[in-house]
Amino acid sequence: MGESEEAITLKIIIIGMVVIFLLALSVIVFFIVYQRRLLAQQKERQKLEFDYQKELLKTSILSQEEERTRIAKELHDDVGAMLTTTKLYFGQITPTLPPDEFKDIVSKMKGFLNDMIYSVRHISQDLRPVVLEKLGLIEAIQSLAQTINDSGQIEMLFKNNTSKAILKSKELNLYRIIQELIANTLKHADASVINLELKHKNNSLIILYEDNGKGIGNKQLAHNKGLGLKNIESRLSVLSGNINFLATTKGFKVEIVC
Repeated sequence: MGESEEAITLKIIIIGMVVIFLLALSVIVFFIVYQRRLLAQQKERQKLEFDYQKELLKTSILSQEEERTRIAKELHDDVGAMLTTTKLYFGQITPTLPPDEFKDIVSKMKGFLNDMIYSVRHISQDLRPVVLEKLGLIEAIQSLAQTINDSGQIEMLFKNNTSKAILKSKELNLYRIIQELIANTLKHADASVINLELKHKNNSLIILYEDNGKGIGNKQLAHNKGLGLKNIESRLSVLSGNINFLATTKGFKVEIVC
């Protein structure tokens, strides 16, 4: 005897409810899994960002320590040595010293003192270039380019297409970034020409830097950034800027936005 119409309808309803339940359960499970994956991705991004900031801080500290070590060495080797020598000459001055010897010692001491003044000025200027302090970033870069061109080893072409004033508070970091780029070219690129351009786009300062040297591969950028590039990124983090490595048929080309 066949099932009644009511029993068949009840079975259909039960099957439908089971299907709906399974679909709802699948949606819930999918949502939970998706949320967990999203949370895991967010944690991974946060970790990468944390590691990146940690690396920048480490680079910044290392750079500062190297700078302090270099300054300490210059003070010890140059100024310290001259002070010690001056002290020795000063110890030779006695009431019974003949006038000619006295004049000779005083003359030598004056020479050492002048050398010390020059060394201290050189160290001070290296910490913050006088031309940057007095005339600003553009003049400082032009002076730097002239110095490089005068060396005869490489040609540096500088274009100033800025349309706005550059904040004084940013100048030193920008100058050091450009110095670091040039240093990388001189040390590693085997290039003959450097092109540097500064311009404004909307409210951002754009630095375009290019050389015609050996270049650097994407794998090297991703896995083996030297201290120079890390120093640049560290300074850019202070300026809330970023660096983009641009494709070029030969050499090295970057765009810095800050």
